[in-house]
Amino acid sequence: MRPARPLPLLALAVACAAGVAAAYGLLVRTRHGQRLDQGAFDGRGLATPGAHEAAQQLLTTISVGTLALATAVLMAQALVRRRTDLALVAGTVIGGSVLTTEALKRLLPRPDLVIDGRIWENSFPSGHATVAFAVAVAATLVAPRRVRRAVAVVAVVYGAAIGIAVVAAGWHRPSDVAGAYFVVTFWAAAVALVDSRAERHRLDRSRWPRPAVAKRYLLVGGVLLLAGYLAAIAVAAAGQAGAVDWSAVDGAFVGACVTLAGLAAVLMAALLSAMRVALPERPQPAERRSSRTAAGR
Repeated sequence: MRPARPLPLLALAVACAAGVAAAYGLLVRTRHGQRLDQGAFDGRGLATPGAHEAAQQLLTTISVGTLALATAVLMAQALVRRRTDLALVAGTVIGGSVLTTEALKRLLPRPDLVIDGRIWENSFPSGHATVAFAVAVAATLVAPRRVRRAVAVVAVVYGAAIGIAVVAAGWHRPSDVAGAYFVVTFWAAAVALVDSRAERHRLDRSRWPRPAVAKRYLLVGGVLLLAGYLAAIAVAAAGQAGAVDWSAVDGAFVGACVTLAGLAAVLMAALLSAMRVALPERPQPAERRSSRTAAGR
């Protein structure tokens, strides 16, 4: 059996904690960061009424009741498969993420650095985005092997859709969603790290997508992240030069949406890759037969 290598999961957890600090420090605590964040938020105003209505309808899927139901279903599914460890993983990732987000909202102040900020109370990180991405990531972690890749794709799409919807509906700024994604991935990496160390003799690394699959997630997410970042920078530069009115900019909103979708994909790819490396690889049947034969001799 190839030994487990937990360092990638530890590194991912540390990187996500740093991501939360960076999103808050740069986009919430600085004037230029707030202007960029607010510009993307204000740009949503040019969306069609149908788009706003669709965002509102999508957000109705997030509530205390649906959160409790989703958590119960995921844990029950793991228990039916006699995987108590995965049931605990799902419950801890979801519960830890939600509690952390609510604590950060109360502990982290938001200075008023931009006039007409629209959202007066602190909204970092987004509770709705946290719930959606936490349930999606937990579903990926506990999904049976044969459907795990499909679940991961749906998880990224749903998590990104809710993140974009809360901005489009005027409930949160893009930085709030980014912070939520980092919080969830931190908990997923931390819990997976503990689980892989405690249950490494039972875990099979082949349960996780091969490196080529994770690389495709990383490539697509990276392209989206880079494209959104460049779009946001271009709009910000135009705004500072006086060529663009921030109150009527939709380019920043589009750039923020692309960036959030890319971030969700990148974080999922990093988690899948780290999980595969962290878990020990069991020998193949032929290798086990050879080992038993050699031992018999």
